[in-house]
This record gives sequence, structure tokens and C-alpha cells, in this order.
Amino acid sequence: MNRRDSVLALLAAAAAGGSLPLRAQTPGGRRPFVIGLLPDFPKEWQVPKILVAALAESGRVEGRDYVFHHSGVYYGGDTQAALDSVMVTRPDLIFATNLGFAIAAHKVTKTIPIVMWTSGFPVEAGVADSLARPGRNVTGMTVYASGEVFGKLVQLVQEAKPGIRRVGALMSYVPPFHPRAEADIIVRGMRDAAAPLGLDVRIFEISKNEHIDEALASVLAQGVEALVLTNDPVMIPRLKDIYRFATERRLPMISDAEFRELGPPQPLLSYRADFGRLMGQAASYVNRILWQGAKPGDLPIQLPARFVFEVDLATAKAIGLVVPKPLLLRADGVFE
Repeated sequence: MNRRDSVLALLAAAAAGGSLPLRAQTPGGRRPFVIGLLPDFPKEWQVPKILVAALAESGRVEGRDYVFHHSGVYYGGDTQAALDSVMVTRPDLIFATNLGFAIAAHKVTKTIPIVMWTSGFPVEAGVADSLARPGRNVTGMTVYASGEVFGKLVQLVQEAKPGIRRVGALMSYVPPFHPRAEADIIVRGMRDAAAPLGLDVRIFEISKNEHIDEALASVLAQGVEALVLTNDPVMIPRLKDIYRFATERRLPMISDAEFRELGPPQPLLSYRADFGRLMGQAASYVNRILWQGAKPGDLPIQLPARFVFEVDLATAKAIGLVVPKPLLLRADGVFE
């Protein structure tokens, strides 16, 4: 049974058994809109609170004007279980984290609006005709429109330790969760930045959890001197292991996301989109689609207004590195 058939079967079974969720009527007679979270957000994440607060600025109140569907399937590789749970609820809108989840939802429905609060390369993935005019049922935010951001990661980690000659990229934005076109753009961006710096970039593709240990073993075997870390769902359960590996081997590492709730050690550097701001911008799309009648295909997919660069001096001390002062002066945040 393919993905579409499985979802339709779930819908049919739920309808036959009368088990589809009931939607309470508001005092005015209109039921709250159902927003399906794809995937669900763990309670410790601040993201849902940001979304609720941003919608409140438009006068939308959780419980009265909308409700979230919580599948209990969190950010990870289990796309199908999260998608099936969301589709059974017949949501009015799907709120997607990461391009992979948006692709999965788009394969199942071409009519339910899908708003991405973070993604990468939606045009290359085939869920939008262009950023300016998506033309389909998918819109929202994308972190990238080219490989330049990933080239910036290579440049920054080289500036932190100018003598390095070999950089390893723990590259998790690869198939099957990400389209090959996306991976190719990212790798090209890294190599284009590395060439004038005289850097040798080694790419270690990670699409499964077991690939992580293989990649780390290759990092040691190939004499890699610094790391670039990408944060696909497959990486999340092993981030602490990766952070410890880099610190114990005295490897400066830069990440394209931040998970400070994991505690020390942290990557030496992070260069990332302002995800809180992305969430607020995506909330405005939810408001425009559900309450103002806008069509997703008419709403341009937006890029981040800014990126955040941070340095962790505790990690620098642990790996015996003095971070160059010019780099510290450019940082948006310095942790000690």
C-alpha cells in the first residue's frame, strides 16, 4: 500500500467508525480551524509558544479560533506516522517543519494549504514553481535559495582556525528525506567557498543513524581538521555524541542550527537563521490563509531577514583554541 492509499484507508476507517475528531463550535457558530503540526513539537521546544503569541497579535486565540492537532510524533525520520495522524484529522492547514515533511504532505494533498516555517530549496524539490509565486498549495519560509550559506559555514570555521587545510562536512541534507538537487546545491556551495581558501572539503553523507558512526570514523581516518554540521532529523538523537566527539578530538565545528538546551559541550560556532523570527513570519501566512482567504500559491516564499552568528568560548577553551578577535567582534552572541 502506498502513502496515499494508506492515508485514504485511515480516513475511510475513521469515518466508518465515527472516530474522526469532533470540532466544537465557537459561540458564533463557526468551528475553530484545525492546524495539523507536521511533525509535532516536544513540550520543551519554545516554537509552539512563539506561534501562539504571533497569531494572538492578529487577534487569533487558541481554542476559540483554532486548535492544533498534536500527533505525538516528533521531529525525526518517521515522516509517515506523523503525516498519517495529521491527515486523519482533515486539517484546514498543515504547518510543516523542514522541507522533507512539506514534500511528504504535498504528495498526499494538493488542496490543503501547507505553510512551512522552515525549509530549504522548495522550488528544486518540486513543491513550488518559484519563490515569488509558488503557484501550488505550499508556501511559507525557506532558509536557503542558494548554496552560499553553506559556503559561509566553511569560511567561518576556517577563520576560527586559519591553519586548517581539510574540512569535513557531516552532510545530512541528502536523500531520501531531502531531494538530490538540494544536496548538490549545498555541496557545490561548500566547494565554491573552499577553493579560493585552499581547503579540501570531504563530504560524509548521513541519511541513516548508523551512518553517523561511519562518518566520524572516516573523519579520524582522513585527517579532518574541522567540521561543518548540518542538522537533518536523523542527526538530532545523536547531537550530544557528535558534540563530544568534536570536543574530545579538538576539532573546531560549526553548526547550522542551535540546540543549547543540550548543554555543554556545544559546537564552537553556529551560523543559523533566526528561527523565532521565521516562526513569526510563518504565523502571518497562517492568518492570511485561514482568516483572510489568501491562496498559498499567491503568497511568496520568504527568505530569512537575518542570520545569527554565535561563538562558544567554553568550547574554544576545551579544544585549546584562541578565537581570533575579528571573528568575536562580528559575533551576535558569545557564550562563556
